[in-house]
Amino acid sequence: MAYSTITLGSGTFQLTFTFDSKVLSTPIYIVWWITSNFFCTLYKLLRSPDGNTVYHAVCYFSGFILLRAIIILNWTTLSLIPGPLVSKLFYKSLIYYKIKGTLHQHILRQHQKYGQVVRLGPEQVYITNPSDWKHILSSSYEYPKRIPPDNSVFGPPLNTLAIHDSKEHGIRRILVDPAYTTTYIKAMEKIILDTGPMRLKSKIDEEICFSKEQSRPAKINHANVFNYMSLDVFGKLGFDEDFGMLDTCNDTILEGIKAVEFIYMLENYSPFLAKYKKRLFPWIVKKYDTFLLFIKNIVDERMKGLKWNNNKPFRRDILQVFIDAVDPETNRFMNKGQIISESLLHLVKGPKSTSSTLSWTLFLLMVYPITYRKVCYEIRSAFPDKSKPITYTEGLSKLSYLEAILLESMRFIPASVTSISRKITKPGLKLVSGHILPSGTKVKMSIYSIHHDKKLWKYPHVFSPERFMVNEYSSKQDVDQRKQNLLTFSMGPRACPGHNLAWCEMFMTLANLLRDYDFWLPEDMPYGPDVIDEETGQPKIIPGFLAEFTGYSLKNPQSEGWICVKHNTSI
Repeated sequence: MAYSTITLGSGTFQLTFTFDSKVLSTPIYIVWWITSNFFCTLYKLLRSPDGNTVYHAVCYFSGFILLRAIIILNWTTLSLIPGPLVSKLFYKSLIYYKIKGTLHQHILRQHQKYGQVVRLGPEQVYITNPSDWKHILSSSYEYPKRIPPDNSVFGPPLNTLAIHDSKEHGIRRILVDPAYTTTYIKAMEKIILDTGPMRLKSKIDEEICFSKEQSRPAKINHANVFNYMSLDVFGKLGFDEDFGMLDTCNDTILEGIKAVEFIYMLENYSPFLAKYKKRLFPWIVKKYDTFLLFIKNIVDERMKGLKWNNNKPFRRDILQVFIDAVDPETNRFMNKGQIISESLLHLVKGPKSTSSTLSWTLFLLMVYPITYRKVCYEIRSAFPDKSKPITYTEGLSKLSYLEAILLESMRFIPASVTSISRKITKPGLKLVSGHILPSGTKVKMSIYSIHHDKKLWKYPHVFSPERFMVNEYSSKQDVDQRKQNLLTFSMGPRACPGHNLAWCEMFMTLANLLRDYDFWLPEDMPYGPDVIDEETGQPKIIPGFLAEFTGYSLKNPQSEGWICVKHNTSI
């Protein structure tokens, strides 16, 4: 198929459109010629010294908008792709849902209405067909990420997430990935266990003891304690630092992460306001600066070699891996700015996704009691000795249903429900649907929409771990195919580097908690197995909020993140 490119206007009013050349040989060209002349006439009037400049400016702008709408809706190569009218015309139409934290639900509704290919912007398309997104994500760097509008939230040096250049990103991954290999995580398993699940158990035991003195049921806020635990684990594993958040419940680091998220959103969606953030939002900027200084001090202290443990070099933690990493082509190390940027990124992104997944999984088990009882029986039967912690290596070989629950939880409510974005650089990428995407098209894959696509999943609105179990209804091939359709950690060369750490931490945490404790929702909680969502016919789910950078978590954790707990007295 041949294409033609037409550029109109200049500067702020410049537009470039890609057309199917056949358009120019049809009667539509007559309308195009008339509209173009109208546009040019208005432009001449604007420059006329005799007329009313304001009037001419209004006419010019109106003509520009009209022409833009006509072109976008009828004559671009993407005009045949279905989608809501307003979203086809303006990217900013999605900002409302981003602010509400419900963008993933809005995109899913559009896919349910229009199909697996939906146009949600002048040059932006969302897709859910696995053949399409697997090709795009796995084709090395053939389809690069879009250039980020601003990366100053992490400092001038680009980090793994923000690097656009394919070669540079590949080199950075070579430097970063050794910190998250299976071998490295296995060696750190005891540290993860002691700093995470075992310390959390001590916290729960304290609450149970305290509640007995007050003659009330013991309660913990699972949203908070999982946040604290995940940050403690990364503090120890990443920097050999004891953050002690489970012990102190200090929210300083969490407030810093929230400040990073806010500034990131501000710089991406309102660059004008971002220029004045110090005047408009001084309290948020202060939290951000404090958080950034905290990371800088850790890196500075390490790189200067001022801190030693018992007069011995540091344990080879994640920070040390970053410091020691060498570019195989140039034999250069990462500079301090790059190390700070990477450290900040991994601290902000990693623990939050892990804690959110744990929180959602525990809640889902509470509203699906049959699943809860089944997994408890599996764990308690396989590991009856409560004096011995369940390790990741041992648990993974015996707890297949727990593994299925985590997989289904990440499908049902993916902690990272933001969209993965790529840019088409080759002309004429043909999708399975037959639609053709020209060069320059932004292709997005909504993880939530893919995980709830009825063409991929039977009854996607139902929480069913059995879909990831080999049984009379599902062969091993079926289960493997479903696992491949999960996009929780992305895929390809830009897949999440920390997925091994996340799996290890989540698996050991749930295995040990579900064996040693019984959980149930408080009586005053307006959710439960019998509280049914009229739309789905399934238990109602606590409202969540999608923060584009840190993922999906409870919308009101301080009021709806509570759960009752007691020691398990059964087998």
